[in-house]
Amino acid sequence: MYFFYFFPLGLDRPRRRPPVLTALLAGVMLVAFLWLRYAPYLGPTHPWNLVFFPGYGAPWTVVTALFLHASWFHLAGNLLYLGVFGPPLEDRLGSVRMLVYFLIIGVGGNLVHGAVASAGLFGQAGLGVLGASGALAGLLSFSLVRLYGARVTVGWWVFAPLAGQNRAGRTHVPIAVAALLWLALQVVQAATATETGATTSFGAHLGGFAMGLFLALALGHLAPARMEAARARAEGYFKGGELHAAVGAWSEYLELCPADEEARLARAHLQIGTGQWTPAAETFRDVFRSRVGDGQADAALQVYREADRAGGLRLFAPEDLARAAYYFEKQGNHAAALDAYRNLYFTHPDHPEGHRALVRVIVLHHGRVRHRGEARRFLEEAQRRLPPGGWRDFLEREFRLSESVGDGVPVPTGPGSPGGR
Repeated sequence: MYFFYFFPLGLDRPRRRPPVLTALLAGVMLVAFLWLRYAPYLGPTHPWNLVFFPGYGAPWTVVTALFLHASWFHLAGNLLYLGVFGPPLEDRLGSVRMLVYFLIIGVGGNLVHGAVASAGLFGQAGLGVLGASGALAGLLSFSLVRLYGARVTVGWWVFAPLAGQNRAGRTHVPIAVAALLWLALQVVQAATATETGATTSFGAHLGGFAMGLFLALALGHLAPARMEAARARAEGYFKGGELHAAVGAWSEYLELCPADEEARLARAHLQIGTGQWTPAAETFRDVFRSRVGDGQADAALQVYREADRAGGLRLFAPEDLARAAYYFEKQGNHAAALDAYRNLYFTHPDHPEGHRALVRVIVLHHGRVRHRGEARRFLEEAQRRLPPGGWRDFLEREFRLSESVGDGVPVPTGPGSPGGR
């Protein structure tokens, strides 16, 4: 004689929202069980009138039977499966869709039980059904699609008294292994059911599993599952220090979701760590331009800072650098603006934006930062590098460029200064 039991304990998928519907379903099941077990004569009807008997009773019993359970063990087992697979699915589907799927799958499983009972299979001829097992079997198969890259923490117990075996433990397995193992046990038990079949509705289990699998595939939940699995792999590789593998996983994810700028930036940082400087710099530049185009000044400056720290500004165009400096000035961050203008000038000294940056460096040093030594140094630079006319004439007029260089002190002669963009 050999017994093998296993049950899920947890899933390695994060949640962003509290599982309100999952808690509500669990509460309804608990209240319904207490009513059935301890106060069945309270209320407008007896709870047994809400059990689904194929061919008998009201048609809505195919739904109400989902919330009734025959024993504490029956209820506890179903609440365990609901607590493991319900929250991550609710987080991704939303409460309303989750409820609709739960009801569709549960009704489908009960109808399959009705067909099995009508055909007299598994020793269940004429028997009714109650419990959420069919619906939860469907949530398991739905999770197999929507969360196919997840891993399940499984508790197990092997008991073989004739062989002297009695062992228990827990392990982490891919969700596909857990789901297919559950399905294999159901098929084996259904095929060998005699008296056992009278207390376990294998029709509802297998019907619910098939319904959940069909819904998940038919409604297109495989595509977001692939994206989430690729992202999870990328994050896992990064935590494990496998940077090249993480870059590959992020690239796979971005093929499926190219608009995710945060993922592009995450890959860019990893590319820097693996020596792929050019594609990383291109990513910083493209995301910066995208955020500028969307009017997201703060987000654009965040990308600029990340690119600066990573040495990725070399592929930024002069106009990109000028835009960053302008945003810093608009925020009143004159030190950061000064640094951005200096960077623009030293990177593109002969570009018109570089000329303008040199003038802004002089103006900021004189009027905002008040560093006369630096102002004098950049005035000397302007005398050497700026062409006649334009900005050079402005500096002659406002700072008496030739006198300032000779005396070593910039002297403004008017209230004007070159404006921002």
